[in-house]
Amino acid sequence: MDGETAFRLFVAGVLVVAPTMLFLGLWRGLMALRDDDLANRTLNGEFGPISDGPIPTRVFGFAAPNGGRGSTGDESLVRCPTCQSKNPSYVDYCDDCLESIG
Repeated sequence: MDGETAFRLFVAGVLVVAPTMLFLGLWRGLMALRDDDLANRTLNGEFGPISDGPIPTRVFGFAAPNGGRGSTGDESLVRCPTCQSKNPSYVDYCDDCLESIG
């Protein structure tokens, strides 16, 4: 076997093995970053109920003051002058049409 053939076999071996090694390194790194304890505590309800559905966000992505977990019962509602939809009293813009409420 001459030098050129050996070099070509070496390059082919590197091109086959290198992506596999990179993938396995990435996989091991992601597994090291995984936090099973946090996931289990969340699924067990330690941080509150998770069956309330998706957390609603307010205008421009700001979350509701109560963490987005629905109505607290003590907030008053105002109607939008443009579309007449009900909005909490603490918002400045309508959740539906984005018009100014204030």
